[in-house]
Amino acid sequence: MSKFGEVIRNENLLSVMMVALALGGTVTYSSTAKAQSAISQEMEFSVPAQPLTESLAEFGVQSGLQISAHGDVVRGLTANAVKGKMTAEQALQQMISGLGLVYEVNQDGTIMITPVKAAGQSKTIDAIHVTGAKSIDRHAGNADRSDTIYVTDGDLARRNPTDVKDVFSGEASVSVGGAMPSTQKVYVRGVEESNLAVTVDGGRQLNRTFHHTGNNLIDPSLLKAARVDPSVAPADAGPGALAGSIAYETVDVKDVLEEGKNFGGFVTASYDTDSQTFFNSDVVYGRYNGLEGLAFFKWGKGDDYSDGDGNQMLGTGTDLRTMLGKAGYESSNGHRFELSVEHVDDDTGRPFRANIGAISGLANNLVRDYILKRTNVVFNYNTENPTDMFNPHVTMAYSRAELDVPVPWGSDSETVSISGKIENDFTLSPNNVVTAGVDFYFDANKYTDPSTPEIEEEANNFGAYAQARLRPFEDLGLSFGGRADRQRFTGLDGSEETNSGLSGNASVSYDIIKGLTVSAGYSNVFGGIRLAEAFIFNPGWDYSADSVDPTRAQNVTMGIDGNYQAFSYGGSVFLSDFKNARRAHYTIGPARKYDFMTQGYELYGRYDWKSGFVRASFTDTQISIDDGLDPDSDNTQYLGAPLGRIFAVEAEHSFDNLGLAIGGSIDAALENSKTNVDGYIALDLYAEYQPEGYEFLTFRIEANNITDATYADRATYGQEFPTVTPLYEPGRSFLVYMKAEF
Repeated sequence: MSKFGEVIRNENLLSVMMVALALGGTVTYSSTAKAQSAISQEMEFSVPAQPLTESLAEFGVQSGLQISAHGDVVRGLTANAVKGKMTAEQALQQMISGLGLVYEVNQDGTIMITPVKAAGQSKTIDAIHVTGAKSIDRHAGNADRSDTIYVTDGDLARRNPTDVKDVFSGEASVSVGGAMPSTQKVYVRGVEESNLAVTVDGGRQLNRTFHHTGNNLIDPSLLKAARVDPSVAPADAGPGALAGSIAYETVDVKDVLEEGKNFGGFVTASYDTDSQTFFNSDVVYGRYNGLEGLAFFKWGKGDDYSDGDGNQMLGTGTDLRTMLGKAGYESSNGHRFELSVEHVDDDTGRPFRANIGAISGLANNLVRDYILKRTNVVFNYNTENPTDMFNPHVTMAYSRAELDVPVPWGSDSETVSISGKIENDFTLSPNNVVTAGVDFYFDANKYTDPSTPEIEEEANNFGAYAQARLRPFEDLGLSFGGRADRQRFTGLDGSEETNSGLSGNASVSYDIIKGLTVSAGYSNVFGGIRLAEAFIFNPGWDYSADSVDPTRAQNVTMGIDGNYQAFSYGGSVFLSDFKNARRAHYTIGPARKYDFMTQGYELYGRYDWKSGFVRASFTDTQISIDDGLDPDSDNTQYLGAPLGRIFAVEAEHSFDNLGLAIGGSIDAALENSKTNVDGYIALDLYAEYQPEGYEFLTFRIEANNITDATYADRATYGQEFPTVTPLYEPGRSFLVYMKAEF
């Protein structure tokens, strides 16, 4: 084993380190006065979960090793706790696990912390994604994040996603059904995303247009990270987090512009052989003094794809345009203001019922236009130099989803949400923080056609909340909080109903032994009245005939996570119980509602080596509905999905001396006897290369669904009905991709 060098203890280490971080320079974590032994020597470590800057300082003191990292690399990250007797190598790996970082031993014996790189590359692949050093989650490492799923910049670069399904590839507990971006819906532990708090850059997302389309049309090319809080969400996740939350974050200039440069950009191009789809994106970004800006444009054009049997899936072509503009300003004393404007436009022929391939016996199995647009405008403010009592976060957002279906009735719908929040983190001590704030939303869902004057439902909500994240003992983490919401709902006929509700949550994590943590969480959440789908609005609805009641959900989760050297593993059990989940119906009326429950368990395991990893996850998720209804994909619409048993595998290996990385993923499901749906297995492979001396170029080739399986993702509608041809996933296809940076 190689040896770490000799170093000298710096008695004023922590203070010097923090000053250097504030200046944004390179930080060195000094160590003891005497030469230390090899990396393989065992010693006692006791470093709590805390900001990574502090953990590395304590690690340097306890190990006697010299560790260096640029301030931008480690700022804002929370390290994992390290406790017990182990080698320095094991302790450091455990500390930075999951943060998108690696360590390198220099010739002089010092250790350098750097972002994850593609093998043999001098910088991270795909600069559109954050380097891994900037976390979107300032609360990482707390008890309420025990179950959290993070999709990092490294994950996105590795997966090279073309749709939201690719974003969550390898995560069995997150399913995405629908095959096309315009029809995709996300399910977390079997619960449909309309029952979660979904945000983009902190802005509330709302889409209640048509059950044959997706909820949120998101182009993953814009993303730098995503976070999923399944089941139990904290109070500051926002209103409507009935069974968790999903937070998407788009790229900032500071995420893509190399240190020391004021201007940059890149172009990408890709081609898919199955659908003959071509994508092109162009990005420029820059900064001057405290000002910064980013402009992103992408367009895609392609034909219908074919399934694994070679059958053309009508209405699956591509005609997509995406735009993102960001402007920011950071003052000399750390006040940061940012405005982002995002727009996604999908306009082409789709199946008559966009999320269904065909229905036998119906004459309308045709292709018709679906014009789908989503716009998101978000303003954010925070400070890069917070104090213990002043660490504000302000968000104001406007989002709009539009769907125009000209044939056969000239239908036009629009869902609008105006939302905002003002909150502050109060740091009582380094590991004890209370977040408190207020938030609001104004939601409106509108529908019109030539024979129907514009009709709409509205919901206004004001909420106040607080969440405490504490670590009373080194091995014990606590998180608990509550929120109070008051909602006013307005029906199509102008009738109003006001409801108020309290929500509460509590989570605990405990390190029972070295490398083994148990956790549990509970929440009871008021969700208010959810707006109905615009395309089923009926001007004749009588809201006084039956009350439209607010939805409430209870969630319970328990889990265990461990690691031993290069292995990490874990599992959890979960349950979400909904009351009065609204499912309005055109003829039955606006107040139809169901009680339903999802429950199950999940397992995962991962093994890392110097140049790669392999990870597997498995979930068994069941859904049940009251009144003895069958839990099929029709009865569970806008509630959840009958997922059953799903597993996912991801792996990658890098050849350091070649600049080459190869990897792949498996998406599979076992037979679901309750819905009489067969199982499937799909294998994707890829290779990515950056030529030595030309690191500004990236080449990638993918072989997707290489076994040419004919299957629909388990979360896709209709596959259990004999009269329905579901929207099958594409058959075997090859994708070539190139990127050039400047």
